[in-house]
Amino acid sequence: MHCQYIHALAVTILAFAAAGNTVAAETPGGSTPLFDGKTLKGWHALPGGSWQVKDGAIVGTSAKAERRHGLLVSDKEYADFVVRFKFRVVKGNSGFYFRSEKVQRQVGLHGFQAEVENSQQVAGLYETGGRGWVSQPDPKVIKGLYKPGEWNEMSITAIGRNVVVRLNGTKTVEIKNDPGRLKGHLAMQLHGGMDMEVMFKGIELRSPTAAEKAAGDDGFTPMFNGKDLTGWQTTGNWVVDKDGSVTLKPRPGEGGWKRYGAYLTTQRKYGDFIIDLEFKFQPRGNSGVFLRVADPKSQVNTGFEVQILDTHGKKKVTAHDCGGIIGTAIPSKNMVKPAGQWNRYTITCKGSSVKVVLNGEQIVDLDLSKSGLKDRPPSGHIGFQDEAKPVWYRNVRIKELTDEKESNTDH
Repeated sequence: MHCQYIHALAVTILAFAAAGNTVAAETPGGSTPLFDGKTLKGWHALPGGSWQVKDGAIVGTSAKAERRHGLLVSDKEYADFVVRFKFRVVKGNSGFYFRSEKVQRQVGLHGFQAEVENSQQVAGLYETGGRGWVSQPDPKVIKGLYKPGEWNEMSITAIGRNVVVRLNGTKTVEIKNDPGRLKGHLAMQLHGGMDMEVMFKGIELRSPTAAEKAAGDDGFTPMFNGKDLTGWQTTGNWVVDKDGSVTLKPRPGEGGWKRYGAYLTTQRKYGDFIIDLEFKFQPRGNSGVFLRVADPKSQVNTGFEVQILDTHGKKKVTAHDCGGIIGTAIPSKNMVKPAGQWNRYTITCKGSSVKVVLNGEQIVDLDLSKSGLKDRPPSGHIGFQDEAKPVWYRNVRIKELTDEKESNTDH
C-alpha cells in the first residue's frame, strides 16, 4: 500500500507498447522486460501469500487470515530508472515497491511504494518503515483517470532525489530533493490481514535519458561507486558495505583525532560545490566533514570541519556540537537525530560563503572572509574524520558550481 516524468521519444513509447510480455534483452527504445510472461525468473517471494503466472500475468493472492505482507521481490537492485507496468486490482490493497531494502520485520521490505488499490489514493507515494504517506494524489484527478477493477498503467521515474509517478499517462505525484534511499529492490505487495487478488504484467524498465538525468538530478554526481574506495585515500579501516554505505570500523587500540592519514580523503581537490550526504553514528559517536583541505596531513589546520557528534537533545549548542563549524560557527538549531538514525547534510561552499543544512533546516550561514577561517584556501580536498569510533556515510553526492574543474587534481 500505503517518482517529473519527461516523455520519451515516440519510438520509445511504441517500443513499450509492442514489447508486451516478450522476453528480450532490450527493446529498440532502450527498455528491458523484467517479466517474461511465463515464469517468475528474476524475482523471489518473501513469506506471505502466493504468487503465480496465469495468462501472461503475475497473479498474487492472499487470505485475510495471513497477517504477513506477501512480497515478490526483484533479484536485482536499481538506482535511477523509469519503470512501467500494468496492474489490475480485483480486491485488496497492494503496492509497487522501489528503492527498498530487506529487513527482518513482519513487513519484509522498507522503502517507497507506489500505491496500487481501488481507491483515490492509487498512484500515491508511501514509505514503509519510514514516513508513511509522503505524497498523496488529488482525488479529483484520480476520479477521472483511474479505472477500478480494470487494467491500468503506471510509470515511476526515479532520478537522484527526484521521483514522479504517472497513472495512465498523467502525473499524479512528484517529489523533489527527497532524503530517502537512492537504490534498492523493486517489489509487488500483498497487504496482510485482508483478502487479496492483484495482477501485474508488462513490467519494463529503462535507464533515464541524458536529458532526464540533467533535469532530474540537477548535476549531482556520486562520490562513491558503491563497490570500493576508488577516488579516495586512507590508511584507516574504512569499508564499503553491501548496501553501498561507507563505514568506519576501528581496529582494536585505535584512537586519537590527529591520525590524519586514517581520515577518508578525496584524491582530488574541489573549489565551489554543494555536497549532499547522509550519516549516522552510535551513542557517543564523533566524526566530521572536512572541506577545502590544502594538506591531508594537517586537515584541522588547512581546512575546516562541519561537526558530526552525538549531541541530540542538547539545549544550548556550541560550535563544537553537531552542525557547527568547529571553532567558528554555532548552529542556529540543534537538528541532529538520536544515535542510530540517519541524518542528512547539504553543505554549500561558494566563494567565502558556507551554508549548512541539517535534516532540512539551514543552521549555518557563514562568511569565511569575516571569520577566523579567512585565510583558508578557496579549494582543497574533502575528508571524513576518523575519531576511532564507528560512523556510517551513504548517498554522498557532489555538484560543482563552476564549469571549469580545479586545475590541481592531485591524483
